[in-house]
Amino acid sequence: MIKLERFGHIDFKQLIDWIDSPKFMLQWGGRTFSYPLTEQQLENYIINDTLIYRVVLEENEEVIGHINLTIDRINNSGRLGKVLVGERNLKGQGIGQLMVQKILYIAFEQLKLHRVSLGVFDFNLPAISCYEKAGFVKEGLLREARKVDNEFWNLWEMSILEKEWLYKRN
Repeated sequence: MIKLERFGHIDFKQLIDWIDSPKFMLQWGGRTFSYPLTEQQLENYIINDTLIYRVVLEENEEVIGHINLTIDRINNSGRLGKVLVGERNLKGQGIGQLMVQKILYIAFEQLKLHRVSLGVFDFNLPAISCYEKAGFVKEGLLREARKVDNEFWNLWEMSILEKEWLYKRN
């Protein structure tokens, strides 16, 4: 149904178009990016030690999303980030779950990582549900971790271990 392909320069414009507000930018890009997203920011993004993918519908080759995995070789771990189903008409159809499953396959089967973590804001209930279905466990709540305008947002730290992923797969 979907496949992950390397994200590149040809994907910049579409990703920029999907990031349509400062608050959404913070949810998606964290402190890595500033609004508005620019090609120069994306140039810097693609040269670091991160596996960056565009998400493609296999049936028609349409690019519908984005996901990445940052690798920490010293600790044999990864960090899932920049998860986005960009095509709004496809939200709520399980695409996010497929994306997470595919990136976890890469992390645990191909890269042989021990642990994958992520951060998600506590109000993003669909994302939290998606991650929990994939096997991620809430490790702790970073209370009022990000200041956005005049309010503070809480951030859940979540992770999945290789043995948990293997158990869930079987």
